[in-house]
Amino acid sequence: MNIERVAAAIAYAIATFLAWLGDWSIQDVGTVFGMGIGAGALFISWYYRRKTYQLLEAGKISREDYERVNR
Repeated sequence: MNIERVAAAIAYAIATFLAWLGDWSIQDVGTVFGMGIGAGALFISWYYRRKTYQLLEAGKISREDYERVNR
């Protein structure tokens, strides 16, 4: 396989993806954007709850502080 074949395959894949993306309506874009925001919020919430639990386990914060943060 030479570099020209790889470059052509990548170019065709990108062109196919952009053609598919061009068929989306504004509602489709909004739906995907909203789902991304929701997934990001879920990840951030999980990450900080996990960090506060690790601090509680390590004894660096009190149980009251942990409960206050995770209300």
